[in-house]
Amino acid sequence: MRWWSVANFVSNAGTWMQLTVQNLLVLQITGSAAATGLSMSVQAGPALFMSLLGGAAVDRWSRKLTAAVSQTLLGAVAFVTAVLVALDRLDMTSLLVLAAVTGIIATVDGPACALLGNDLVPAEDVPSAIGIGAMVHSAGRLVGTALAGVTVGFLGTAAAYAANGLSFLFVAAVVPFLRPAPGAAPTAGPDPTAAARGPGPGPGPRPGPGPRPGPRPRPGPGPTRPCAKACASSHAGPAWSRSPASPGSARSSGATTG
Repeated sequence: MRWWSVANFVSNAGTWMQLTVQNLLVLQITGSAAATGLSMSVQAGPALFMSLLGGAAVDRWSRKLTAAVSQTLLGAVAFVTAVLVALDRLDMTSLLVLAAVTGIIATVDGPACALLGNDLVPAEDVPSAIGIGAMVHSAGRLVGTALAGVTVGFLGTAAAYAANGLSFLFVAAVVPFLRPAPGAAPTAGPDPTAAARGPGPGPGPRPGPGPRPGPRPRPGPGPTRPCAKACASSHAGPAWSRSPASPGSARSSGATTG
């Protein structure tokens, strides 16, 4: 995250240095304030009409790869502009075309660079990463605007464009070495190492429908238990033979016989 903050600061400083120098260059070529506003509108126009497509592209692609490629392309545009300025071959039409190309690339570069820092920190530190990114952007804006005047005053306009190109290449060189912190949120887009690993095993065949269970059998009536009282009476004999003779009956019997 530290290296990315440094690279992001350098990139923002170079961007604002180029934007300031571009306004000075248009004013120097045409002497018209309206042309200066037109160049700014041409560069900012793609962000108004293509931001949704740029964000969708960043969601589908790897953010690290997207940021590295977009920064490299922006650096190439800056170097081309520097060469044209140094050779005194830059006119208003060429400047507007280069500004439009820069704006189109920025519609993808802006979301990729803004969200790349969030992928390098744990999920609970994402709010802090957003705050650091905003602070870096503001600091780069202040420093880049100041460096534009110093560079144009001492080295010329072409040197300012070349310095901006170097700032973009610096970011593109740092991005491949960025590693997410433990617990960082997963990066959006496809895994760049998936192609090297090859396709994994596909899903196995889906099991077919098994046999449908039949109706559950109803329980039948259980075995009838014989009456305990009846069994006891059948094995014990008649009731009169079981009853014991009372003493009274025995005495009465003996008295009668005697």
